[in-house]
Amino acid sequence: MMKSAEKIAEEIGAKAIVSFMRDIEFESEIPVIKVEDLQLDVLKDLTMHDILEISEKHLHDAAVQIYLLKNFAEGQVVAVFPYALVIYDIDQGKNFIDLKSFEDLIPREIMSAVLRLALNIAIEGREGRPIGTAFIMGDPEKILAHSYQAIINPYKGQVEEDCDIKNENNWESIKEIAQIDGVFVINETGHVVSAGRYLNINTASNNLPGGMGGRHLATAAITLDIPVIGVTVSESGGVVRVFRDGKCAITIRSDVRIR
Repeated sequence: MMKSAEKIAEEIGAKAIVSFMRDIEFESEIPVIKVEDLQLDVLKDLTMHDILEISEKHLHDAAVQIYLLKNFAEGQVVAVFPYALVIYDIDQGKNFIDLKSFEDLIPREIMSAVLRLALNIAIEGREGRPIGTAFIMGDPEKILAHSYQAIINPYKGQVEEDCDIKNENNWESIKEIAQIDGVFVINETGHVVSAGRYLNINTASNNLPGGMGGRHLATAAITLDIPVIGVTVSESGGVVRVFRDGKCAITIRSDVRIR
């Protein structure tokens, strides 16, 4: 399967081969991106139509991380499943996570940094246990007016370079603070203004699917009341969601892991 995928990838000039195969080492001049932790054994008892549908869904989820973590914004990849080969066009499929659509409020590089950090938290948690948190991005004065400080603000008085969420050297401290209840407030330049804040917002107007907790409801509500972007990490399930205008605009599964 991998050899066949390599041949197809060479023929179409694919950016990468995305392998959903378990425990297979394969060397190629074309980059090989491996997807981990998926249980694909259940596919063997399904019809080919169902297999392709599920495979495309898994590839769709993997493509989100390829777009964010590998910076592949265009081109094709060839995915290798135990029972199928699938060609995926990143340029056509990336509209589900087109960060340009948020640029009227938050620069793309900041959105990208927050989503990569959120995925990191969703996948790794902290000290072996899952954690949930939220990031609210936009005009800090408006966000602070709709929230209150639950703990002493750990970012008050800190130098700007230590608060820059775009700098991955700051992520470990952010992940440590994320264990505390409350949300992070991030301004338009990508600096953390505050952490451990509680959103003081009416969630009654929310029209979200059932099963979402208070963190998601409050994040959605504040994006409906004021022009901000919210990103949540679910403690149960490790799902990353992006909210705008009171709606969930993006959902990213963390159980699809690439390396």
